[in-house]
Amino acid sequence: MNASKAVPTLILLAAACSRGGQVAQRIPADSAQYFRSQVEEMTSVSAAKDSLVRDLAETTKLLSDINTEILKVSTAKKPVEPVVGTEGVATNDRAAILKRVQDLTARLKTNETRLATSQRRLRALTVESDSLKVSLTGLQQTIDGLQATLEAQKNTIATMEAELTGAKEQVATLTSEKTELTDTVSALTTRENTVYYTIGTRKELEQKGVVTTTGGTRFLIFTRTGEVVKPVDHLNPSDFTAVDRRAVTRIELPNPDKEYQLVTDQNIAASNIPPDSKRRIKGTLEITDPQQFWAQSKFLILIER
Repeated sequence: MNASKAVPTLILLAAACSRGGQVAQRIPADSAQYFRSQVEEMTSVSAAKDSLVRDLAETTKLLSDINTEILKVSTAKKPVEPVVGTEGVATNDRAAILKRVQDLTARLKTNETRLATSQRRLRALTVESDSLKVSLTGLQQTIDGLQATLEAQKNTIATMEAELTGAKEQVATLTSEKTELTDTVSALTTRENTVYYTIGTRKELEQKGVVTTTGGTRFLIFTRTGEVVKPVDHLNPSDFTAVDRRAVTRIELPNPDKEYQLVTDQNIAASNIPPDSKRRIKGTLEITDPQQFWAQSKFLILIER
């Protein structure tokens, strides 16, 4: 070989060997291990992404279920109606609705935690894999949409709770008013059925100030005839024994051997006083129809004869 031609050839061989050494330096000695680690990293990131997608799908389903429950609760809500005798049923309905709203609140808190966890996982995946950023952007939009839905549901449930609280206060007010009305009606009923009676000799009753004697003429010195004993114009209930006419239909007379004359305006046809007895009774006064017997007067006076 010509010496002048051999020198350039040696130079080219030397340059080629130099470039080959530089490439070898950039590839790890164990190239199979390098590629395995890259594949494992991509597999791990892909699996994490798939898991996140499944979690978001589950969260979406749960939020959809909550929307369905909210619609049921909204449909179940009823206006408060002050109907006597139904407040127990209405209270039970409101209690059931409130329980369902509270359950929805608990489920929303769980979903809120799930979304926060999904958000953190998405950020971690974005850092780990630049190649997935475009795909992960779609997942971020999904999370944003779910968070917006969750916030809307929280506002809806808060409104429901406020309405139920207002209804509860209204029920409490109506219950209080009903109690007052019941007490008033009870007091009126008791007062309407309270009657008064007193029994004694003419002297005793005159001293108590419940009867007075009118008319009559004097016969000889110590005797008067034609006198009429009648109740005074203004009777005081404190001078009588008060009873409930619905409960007391028998009055035992003090002296079973004596006759007692009724001097007030009770209807004797509603009692055991004989119609031809000059309104006199002996032993026990029995009232067969309290309403009729006490209709003319709530005060009964019996004078011992």
